[in-house]
Amino acid sequence: MAAWRGWSAVNSPPGVHLLVALRRVLRPIVGILIRAGIRFDEFSDLARGVYVESAIRDGLDHATKPTRARVSMVTGLTRQQVDYYLDTDGALPHPRPTLANVLVEVLQKWHTDAQYVGPYGIPLELEFEASPGRSFRSLVAMVDPQVSAGIVLEELLRVGSVTHSGEKHFRAVSRYFMMPVPMSPQQLEYFGNTLTRLAKTLEYNMDPRNPQKRLERFVVADRGLPIDVLPKFEKYARERTSEFLLDLDNWLTPHSLSDETDFSDRIGTGVNVFLYVDSPQDEKPLTSLAAPSD
Repeated sequence: MAAWRGWSAVNSPPGVHLLVALRRVLRPIVGILIRAGIRFDEFSDLARGVYVESAIRDGLDHATKPTRARVSMVTGLTRQQVDYYLDTDGALPHPRPTLANVLVEVLQKWHTDAQYVGPYGIPLELEFEASPGRSFRSLVAMVDPQVSAGIVLEELLRVGSVTHSGEKHFRAVSRYFMMPVPMSPQQLEYFGNTLTRLAKTLEYNMDPRNPQKRLERFVVADRGLPIDVLPKFEKYARERTSEFLLDLDNWLTPHSLSDETDFSDRIGTGVNVFLYVDSPQDEKPLTSLAAPSD
């Protein structure tokens, strides 16, 4: 029987494996939704809308515009549901960007731009405003003149990337933007961006139409690590990864945006790195983990 189960797993339809993979992917996401108070009906409404959106933007032939009847057929949704997501403004939530990208770029320029770096590449201490001369306000204006320098400074101070230095000056203590409290807008934006980028990379590499695959590598401890070794590995990985990412950031810096840059010929790209720790598998039946029926 064990041999038959193994044969069945290898030869089962791809859809079965995909659903198993999706179940595993959804577990941590649904855990976040439950902690945030997002109910299943809200999630299911969103999922239906994303099916419609993806069928139109990603899943169907772009040579001709797909009809609503065609979208209904490939998604399994009713024509009424398709019409609702196409015709109702606000049926799908729209992104509301935070200042996270500005905060990251301010720190990056503070550590790399010749105007704001002193001897040995150490960021200069800045006054909030100095006329004439370099200041924190002029640094923020270099990144985005439409953003409030006061709000940017307040956020960087709050997360600990910048500290006070005396009465009037401020000092950058980190080249990286440290994510604030859990479930903050910046952290949720990062969560969405990171999962989206990872999923798109995997989707691209799984598409047979793309013979040249994008970078996607991993290293794994064969048969796991002893629990007492895990903190040592995490410390080592953090140090080496910081060096690696700093090297990539230095490579990217000369190609960063300038005031004269044409945005139309640029595309967002980068490298995400994360350490994972697998949770112990719990294969007990769900009924044994839940309270008895009322």
